[in-house]
Amino acid sequence: MIMFSLAALALLPAPAAADAASAWLMFEEGNAMFERREFGVALQRYKEALASAGTLPEAETAIGDVYREEGELGLARLQYEKAYNHRNSLAVPAKKYDILYRIARIDEDQELYKLMEDTMLSILADDRNWGGTAGFRLRAQLETNYYSKGLNQVLKLYRFDASFAQEAHAKLGWYYYRLGRFTQAVPSCLYAVVYGASEIAKYLRERDVEWEFSSFEALLDAVEEHKDLQEYVVGAGLFRSLYYLAGSTYASGYPKSAQTLWRLIARAKQAGEYGELSTKQLSKPWIEPTLIPLKKTQARSP
Repeated sequence: MIMFSLAALALLPAPAAADAASAWLMFEEGNAMFERREFGVALQRYKEALASAGTLPEAETAIGDVYREEGELGLARLQYEKAYNHRNSLAVPAKKYDILYRIARIDEDQELYKLMEDTMLSILADDRNWGGTAGFRLRAQLETNYYSKGLNQVLKLYRFDASFAQEAHAKLGWYYYRLGRFTQAVPSCLYAVVYGASEIAKYLRERDVEWEFSSFEALLDAVEEHKDLQEYVVGAGLFRSLYYLAGSTYASGYPKSAQTLWRLIARAKQAGEYGELSTKQLSKPWIEPTLIPLKKTQARSP
């Protein structure tokens, strides 16, 4: 990011370029202090960077990160909102989604789930595979294929490029399941799984041009042979999404399809707690209790 930003400075008048370069330097110093958990010094550097630049949403975001680390969630959320309001000044425009995810996580931590949902939906509105008329048609096709022919058929037919929206799909899938809105949970969880499986398939194809998808089970087996993929499925929460896809499928009246997914999760080494839960589900299926959001109010979500 710093190299990209400095290159852009060549187009600015000399004094402005100097101020911007100084701001980015202080910002990077703040990041170094943050990594060392010297939050007081980091906060000071971020504020100095902001004062020098005038507008620097990256610094506003970082100040929010400091407040969050210090447990000041309200102040953190306000900072993230400031950063989002200046999103057009981000050096990397797609970073606006990182800011929205930060806001949503604070709302989730405070059990302000409706605000979390609204923020996630605003992210999904930009997902071309989900939003708009074309996205609606694609979603309907995926659901039809999933219910009638299973996950393997979906993954044979569809591949999604890596997307900022994967986490939003996963979170909404869990949320809708816990609200008892199972038919809404299924497509959200399904999209999260398709995004994750697509990334695994892309990784394997880049390393073996002759690789072809045969089954989701084989795809998960391949994960065990690559450390990078093992880290990816854990970081992306793939098995969590798969578990709630199975749960939502079961609750929607498709027990056999759900059992197929639970078996896959139960045998996967990287599944962790979701492997254990899936084993129990296979023995005696259950639906998790309905989530009861707290009735709180807070500043509007972007």
